[in-house]
Amino acid sequence: MIYEKALCFLDMPSIKNKDLCSKIQGENVNISCLEDKCLKAKFYKCEIASLSFVLALLCKMSDEKIFKDLDEGYLSAESCFGEEEAGDILEFLKKAQYLIIDENISFYKDSENIKYFLNFLSEKFKLKILDSNEQECDFKNTKLNPLKELDNYDGLVLFKANLEDKNLHCSKQFLQISKCKDQSEVEILAKDFNLKTTLCLDENLQGTIGFLNYENYGFDFTQIRIKEAK
Repeated sequence: MIYEKALCFLDMPSIKNKDLCSKIQGENVNISCLEDKCLKAKFYKCEIASLSFVLALLCKMSDEKIFKDLDEGYLSAESCFGEEEAGDILEFLKKAQYLIIDENISFYKDSENIKYFLNFLSEKFKLKILDSNEQECDFKNTKLNPLKELDNYDGLVLFKANLEDKNLHCSKQFLQISKCKDQSEVEILAKDFNLKTTLCLDENLQGTIGFLNYENYGFDFTQIRIKEAK
């Protein structure tokens, strides 16, 4: 099955789901905080974990009456996803066929509202909602609730990635902020876990998000601190 004319909300599918990534062909759009160079889709950047606000903005701009209580300027500023960009996406949706979302959508903060907004867009533009396992989603029984504030992801962030090794792959900027050197043994300190690994500089990476293959059954992005291992 080849998917084209899809609006995707996928974080690094070439790492997380290579099979799906290869099936997304033709004219597509992806909205994420991370650009996946291997995904055949026009890229629009947003803040980490801001999907609820991005979708809220799209819904607000597609129906001012139903979503009159939402402030598009606030939604745009907080998610770093522009109103002009949202307008481009809404034009694309007029000819789109699919909305493709991460399989772990229930781990997203404000997942109920995310599902509600996805269902609204799917009904308005006659789109099929698929998850990253290519399973069709039915979000018809969801309700709109007050939007939850976005979490702050300033500083270093860990992204769960299906890599072949257990090293933490990161950018030069990540190394500078962590005050550690390439190939150094480090301890990762997160809210729910600590673990040791080796920093590995990847010249192709940018920003403050590092990639690591580790056990995590929650949201794929985690705020962390790093110190040299003893």
